[in-house]
Amino acid sequence: MIFDIYEKNTLDMLAYVPNPGTAGLEPGPSNVASARNRGAELAIGYQGGEDDFTYDLNANISMYRNEVTDLGAPVDSLNQPIFTGNVFGSGDFVAITDIGLPIATFWGFETAGIYQTDEEAMADTAQANAVAGDVIFVDQNGDGVINNEDKVVIGNPHPAFTYGFTAGAKYKNFDFNLFLQGSHGNDIYKGMFRYDLNTTNLPISALDRWTGEGTSFDTPRVTHSDLNQNNRVSDRFIEDGSYLRIKSLMVGYTLPSNTLERLGISKFRVYASANNLFTFTPYSGLDPEIGTRGTLEIGIDRGFYPSPRIYNLGINVTF
Repeated sequence: MIFDIYEKNTLDMLAYVPNPGTAGLEPGPSNVASARNRGAELAIGYQGGEDDFTYDLNANISMYRNEVTDLGAPVDSLNQPIFTGNVFGSGDFVAITDIGLPIATFWGFETAGIYQTDEEAMADTAQANAVAGDVIFVDQNGDGVINNEDKVVIGNPHPAFTYGFTAGAKYKNFDFNLFLQGSHGNDIYKGMFRYDLNTTNLPISALDRWTGEGTSFDTPRVTHSDLNQNNRVSDRFIEDGSYLRIKSLMVGYTLPSNTLERLGISKFRVYASANNLFTFTPYSGLDPEIGTRGTLEIGIDRGFYPSPRIYNLGINVTF
């Protein structure tokens, strides 16, 4: 068993330091930001068996907490957050990197369902263009206007923990290997969904759209004119990205040595294997294992090609 606890401070990260207004220049990237990672890792293994049957089991789990500690602005000025992750059709950014938050935290509007009647929509003066079937956005500061001041943290792309498990076994001339991999507690922003949200090529979820009072409380009406901006960056597009995947599975058989001697072969093994065999996840996209696009864009699904399922049959021969 191996157990490690660590703290890592990363310095000289890229950040945009604001220029004085008199400079007349847009801020440029500089290696001035800092972040802290605290975490723990546990790995355990066991080997057992006797006679014709042996096996080995190995498992690991890793967890960390990430926090931005500095964005590099001068002491007498305000540190300005970094916004990244523009998503198709939203006209806005998805992620914020700011002091006290994890890197690339999802940032947008909180929603509170769907207006069921025109009277309900008209009574909410914060959304002047809303009608029945539109999304209700939360007025966080209560000023009667839905704008950027009402954006809040809507998700975290960093997992609570990741884990893996491997198992190997041999029984007489048969062998078996299994590798599982998983992640838990991370969110995904389903950015590819935005392609489909206006008038054409609608996803199957459009069948559950609002079409009248009481017909839907989470999927808005379909309209050519979206004056309420139902598709703006919000928690509507945040999904649980946790998953457990069978990364690889292999079964093999090695011919007995007495048979091989007559054939003039020292080893002959036949095997069958599969990669990315099954994935168990609540995520509705193609693949929850989407990775990153740069340090400041994590967990944004823009339609990445999913991990292919691969089957193999093979023979290992040693003369």
